This record gives sequence, C-alpha cells and structure tokens, in this order.
Amino acid sequence: MGKRLSGRVVVAVTSFIVAAALAGCQQPTPSEKQARLLAAENIDLKHRLAEQQKQIAALRQKHSEEVTKRDQEAARCQARIEALQKDLQKGIAERVGDVTTKVMDENAQLRKEVEGLRAEIEKLKGRP
Repeated sequence: MGKRLSGRVVVAVTSFIVAAALAGCQQPTPSEKQARLLAAENIDLKHRLAEQQKQIAALRQKHSEEVTKRDQEAARCQARIEALQKDLQKGIAERVGDVTTKVMDENAQLRKEVEGLRAEIEKLKGRP
C-alpha cells in the first residue's frame, strides 16, 4: 500500500505540475496579441514623438537666433544709412556754402570793377 500511495502522490504531483505549466503557457488570444502589439507601437510612437518635439524645439531656437541676428544686422544697416545721409547733407551744405562764398566774392569784385568802369566812362565823357 505504501507503494501505491507514493505512486499516486507522484502521479498527482506530476499532474498538478503539468496542469500548472499548461495553464501558464497558454497561447495568447488574438486580442491579447493585438494589445501587446499596440502597446509596443504606442511606446515606439511616444519615443518618435519625443524626438520630433526635440527637433521642433531646436528648430524654433535656431529660428529665433536667426531672426535676432537678422534684426541686429538690419539695425546696423539702418544706422549706417542714417549716418551716410547726414554726411551727405553736411557735404552738400559745405559745398553750397563754399560756392556761395566764392560767388559772393566774385560778385563783389565785379561790382567794384563795374564801378571803376563807370567812373572811367564818366571821366571819358567829360573830356572834350
């Protein structure tokens, strides 16, 4: 009887182990497979989204830097244009002043010459 009992115990334990192993090794159902695939795809998509967001942030930063650089360059150009315009106006005013002075000097000289010629004409008219 001892052999029978130990044989039954061995069979019972073996059956229990096989049943437990079979229960744990069941093939997943199609919905479980789909759920696992969707979860894996979801994780992959989250990683890709995070990478895309990093790229977008980097591009925004680069764009912001380029806009700032362009604005600074535009401000420098505008300041240079204004300085050149002031220099041009100053140059024109100086040239006009120089020409005006020369013309006035020449005009004064010509008036003296005209007066001298008038006096000479009057002098010649008074001679017989």
